Amino acid sequence: MKKLTCFLAAILSFVVWLGGLSPALAQSSSKPALGVTTLYMNADQQKQGYAVYHDILQYAVAIPAQQLSQGVPIPQTKEEFQKLLPGLVEKIGDGSVTRAWFDFQAARAETIGNELFSVNALPGGKIYTVVAGDPQLSCPVQIKDTQIAFFTDVNQAIRKAKELDSRNYLVYVSPSKELSAKALEALYDRYQSSQNNTDCFIIDGSTQKITADFQNIFAYLPPRLQQEARHQPFVFTPRRGDYLYFVNARQSGSQLAGL
Repeated sequence: MKKLTCFLAAILSFVVWLGGLSPALAQSSSKPALGVTTLYMNADQQKQGYAVYHDILQYAVAIPAQQLSQGVPIPQTKEEFQKLLPGLVEKIGDGSVTRAWFDFQAARAETIGNELFSVNALPGGKIYTVVAGDPQLSCPVQIKDTQIAFFTDVNQAIRKAKELDSRNYLVYVSPSKELSAKALEALYDRYQSSQNNTDCFIIDGSTQKITADFQNIFAYLPPRLQQEARHQPFVFTPRRGDYLYFVNARQSGSQLAGL
């Protein structure tokens, strides 16, 4: 019972909505929103975490993505996909949250920060999130390095997104609609080049490393983490095996109103 209680506590604890890629749900809406990301040591734990967030709490889950837009079939031609693309990009939104919860406890920290903590935007403000992945040639798409960065200024977030794009990262979360569309198109091209293997359009939430840069918002972190966050990003790697696994979820403004 103790192990079960600890496991559920870890699942229900939160982490920042860093994203991966369920394109229609990963970002969204100008309403107050809580972003949640929890790390797990293996795929089975991730599956259980997904069930809690998606089935029990009824959050919008971005990672792991089951299909395009949680059940919408992937278009069979590029022309059909192009027609769908503007709507997907619009739903992705600007990568902003008003609250973010992080649980990095399952990871090994190369710096600091493998714990549970949260950040809140200033009253009336937002935190803009940039999330990008260095993809491997695998289906589902596995990520060598997941880069996450946080900003209070939208223009700084866009500059960071463009810098990661120039390094050939897939930028799935950012205020740049252009880069959101580019990431989706890159995944669709993988899907088509693999004889329409749907797994090639899916990012399954596994990554070899996570680099989380809080330098722009270090003062928003708990005091015990601020000094380290001010000077360098937090880097996390697996405790065991080759991959970390995570669940990205989002609680909408309407859900928050009931708290």
